[in-house]
Amino acid sequence: MTTGDELLLLAMVPGRRRIRIRGEDRLRFALRASELADLGLAGRIAVGRRRIEVLDTRPVEDRRLSNVLHSLGAAAPPPGIKDWLRRTPRSLTVEYLSRLQDQKAVRVRRWRDSSGRTRHDILSLDLPRRRALLTRLDSVVRSGSARSNADRDLTLAVLAQAARLAPAAYPGLRGITDRHRMAALAATHRLAPATAGAAPVADEELAAALTTGADVLTRQLIGELGDLYADFTTGGHGLGHDLDSGSWSEGGAGGPGHHGDGHVGW
Repeated sequence: MTTGDELLLLAMVPGRRRIRIRGEDRLRFALRASELADLGLAGRIAVGRRRIEVLDTRPVEDRRLSNVLHSLGAAAPPPGIKDWLRRTPRSLTVEYLSRLQDQKAVRVRRWRDSSGRTRHDILSLDLPRRRALLTRLDSVVRSGSARSNADRDLTLAVLAQAARLAPAAYPGLRGITDRHRMAALAATHRLAPATAGAAPVADEELAAALTTGADVLTRQLIGELGDLYADFTTGGHGLGHDLDSGSWSEGGAGGPGHHGDGHVGW
């Protein structure tokens, strides 16, 4: 699974009657950002202040990520992060839903309403796989430190927070503490120094971790996502104006959430 696959799986909230996707107004942009994060972790791209630079054009294991890498390499001039995120396809969440179906992580029913519009019902999801994902998220959120976790798990946590998926992972009153921890982790990560001269760091290895590689890329992505979300909500215009929310069937909200079994499964 890519980080994008995991984000969507995390966003799915099992309910008694329906499975709904949480944070759908922000999710597709976070999915787009996750692709850059995965390519950065794979050493294929680097992100400067003005553009995304392709370092290695060799395909990666995942076909979609390879296609994204090819698109980045073919773009002239090379795009910046904000421009790349703004060009997020409206269909991206549905594309990732199809990926999860191919991986047998969900079962989906597609149908057309009276206007001819395709709609999607998520009939079931692989709960053991989602619980394993939540366990990984716990290891990041409850550690209290962004520096002691695997890059990919940390990236997942901060992108999930940016997309407002914390209530999907830690719902209800029992999840309040972990939601606060997740927000604090993302805020700390975003505000960490982005250059070696920004703050004195005694440990040379720690300094390197704070100033190079995936850490810097993730901070840049979170910053640009925050700006993007703010732009779309300025002046009272919600993100829903730029989202094809009609592709989802309406269903009951709520559900067992974190580590809960609910009434869904294979």
